[in-house]
Amino acid sequence: MQKDRTDPWVDPLFEQRVRETAYFLWEQAGRPDGQEQQYWFEALERCLRERQADDLLQNQPPALPESHS
Repeated sequence: MQKDRTDPWVDPLFEQRVRETAYFLWEQAGRPDGQEQQYWFEALERCLRERQADDLLQNQPPALPESHS
């Protein structure tokens, strides 16, 4: 099965990262009741931004060496 980078849910490691991030955020906030979705969506946004940044870094052309005149 080929992984589709446009659909993050094809990657179980990504889903696990979102779960762990949401749990961490919830714990850091003092484990408030009734705000599970808030932490899930915040974690999802963070993980998607991280993935996007990783993709941008991987697709950047290598930097040209500086010429010393």
